[in-house]
Amino acid sequence: MTELMKTDLSTSRKLELAASALGMQGLHGVMTDLARDFGVARGTVYSAQHTARELLMAHFATAAAPAAVPEPISALMVRVDDAQIRRAIAALRTMVPGTLRPIEDLLPILYPRLRLSYGTIQGHAVAAEAKAAEFNAQADLSGLTAGALDEMFSQGRPVLGGIGLDCGYAFCLQLRESRSAEDWAEVLRAAKAQGLDLDLVVKDAAPGIAAGTTLVFPECQQRDDCFHAMYEVGKVQRLLEQRAFATIAHEEAARQGLAKAQVQEASTRKWHTTLYWAQKKCVTAIELHDTFERAAKQVEEALEFVDLSTGGLRRAEQAGNMLHAAAQQMLALDDSRAQKVGRYLSNRTPGLILACQELEQDLRQLMTTFTEAAVGLACSVMRLLHDLDQPRYRWQRAKHARLLLAAYSLLQQQLPDRADALLRAVEHCLQHRHRASSAIEGLNSALRPHLYLHRGVTQGFLELFRAYFNLRTRRSGPYKGMSPHERLTGVPVQDWLTLIGLPPSTNSN
Repeated sequence: MTELMKTDLSTSRKLELAASALGMQGLHGVMTDLARDFGVARGTVYSAQHTARELLMAHFATAAAPAAVPEPISALMVRVDDAQIRRAIAALRTMVPGTLRPIEDLLPILYPRLRLSYGTIQGHAVAAEAKAAEFNAQADLSGLTAGALDEMFSQGRPVLGGIGLDCGYAFCLQLRESRSAEDWAEVLRAAKAQGLDLDLVVKDAAPGIAAGTTLVFPECQQRDDCFHAMYEVGKVQRLLEQRAFATIAHEEAARQGLAKAQVQEASTRKWHTTLYWAQKKCVTAIELHDTFERAAKQVEEALEFVDLSTGGLRRAEQAGNMLHAAAQQMLALDDSRAQKVGRYLSNRTPGLILACQELEQDLRQLMTTFTEAAVGLACSVMRLLHDLDQPRYRWQRAKHARLLLAAYSLLQQQLPDRADALLRAVEHCLQHRHRASSAIEGLNSALRPHLYLHRGVTQGFLELFRAYFNLRTRRSGPYKGMSPHERLTGVPVQDWLTLIGLPPSTNSN
């Protein structure tokens, strides 16, 4: 069993990690970046790279042996014409992270005896990018009213991205010289000219996003992203935990040194002093971690919509008070990183509770049809179902399962014929509360491998990638079996290359 199999990553994420580790080997800093992005140790990345290389070598070595190749039952002959070549180059350019040189090497493998020069391949890629840009410019964005905005970087230059929260459609992906308010405003104005009319934006703390959005959509509500808030809190929490473990190890080393000195009947004065200060540092580090962890758990609980201990709904005012109290606890700690997160939470609290306010209003609307107690039970059921799927709550699975059965049983008693209808209504409210920028993070994770490999990304490539991202059919998630383009327009996508102007030849078979 490889180290990768011991992780909590899904199968698709494991495949993506192994392929990225093998495809990007030799590039400076890639293994560290992959370990950080996938949340695993660097050793796990190297193990995945080694396993992927062995599997590929074994596969091609077996394929090279004549006895191992079965006789084909039937053969499909494909005419390799200009249309097919153009489609292959556009697909390889976007669907597989890489540059043009690997495409030059891959084409003779895919199509034996076919060799194209680098300049020809580049010309076909540029032509595909131009068609994609034309397709993107014709999109009707009037159906997008809620979006998430974020920034990535390619060789130090910012890539400004935006995505619709209700359908996952990327409405902008622009390479700019800076990420100032003017740059964001220019990008958003171009999308607005295509019908974009945002009344809600979820973002991080970047000032350029906020100012640029205000310039173009002055009435738009700007919410702070709870993902970034928990991410910043989690970073400091892990750091303090590591520091506490380090002081524990230092104290134990001092104890062992003292014991060894006593056995050897050597001077123990130095070791007594070392142990004394190690104990003091250990107690201080553990107290600092425990205090911060309590505040972090309060932040996490404040962002939940129901209190499991009482079964009552958490109002936005209560959430704001809890966030403020947690921020004050962090600010009072003698640690600069903890204080920085405390200031971040204190500044972001008004934006973080906007989603809570909207959800509170939606749930209050349900109370005109159902009782407050029934709505609270339905919310408890939905939260427990979510928590049971989260790896970080595994140690509480038995407790959550009991609470879930109890809450659902009480709900069935109160609403024997309408319990499922209420649960569906609550689920709908939760799906549209828009408190996190998960959608834009998904776009970033899909684009990031390409940015690693490109010395400098071009706007043309971003246009081609954006078209592919919007037209590809999702294999998982709430929109499984659909593309963002279909969610936005209602038109199914049969072949994304045809839609951008690269249809197959009529006599290709």
